[in-house]
Amino acid sequence: MNTAQSIGEKIRFLRLKKGLSQEQLALHAGINTSYLGQVERGEKNPTIKTLEKIAGGLDTTLENLIVHTIQCAETSTEKKTVLTVLSSDELKQIIIDTIKSNAADQTKKGR
Repeated sequence: MNTAQSIGEKIRFLRLKKGLSQEQLALHAGINTSYLGQVERGEKNPTIKTLEKIAGGLDTTLENLIVHTIQCAETSTEKKTVLTVLSSDELKQIIIDTIKSNAADQTKKGR
């Protein structure tokens, strides 16, 4: 998932959380409804000015729209990269080792 898609998903999430339709948010933000749909689907890369308008329409900050979203997208990409490098057997072993380690920690705490 690229940054435009991540931001679009965040906009859609916040819009739905507020109970707004695309038309309502577009009206509040002063942008075209079809353009908002394209932004939400990650088809368009909006300018900072447009993101500020959308943030205003959502009654949130520009920072809330993009900073956390970009960090999540980068983390997701990093995880995918790590998973691509590791084989299935290696992943299974990491999971088994983690479970055993957590179980041992819980046993120690219970004593």
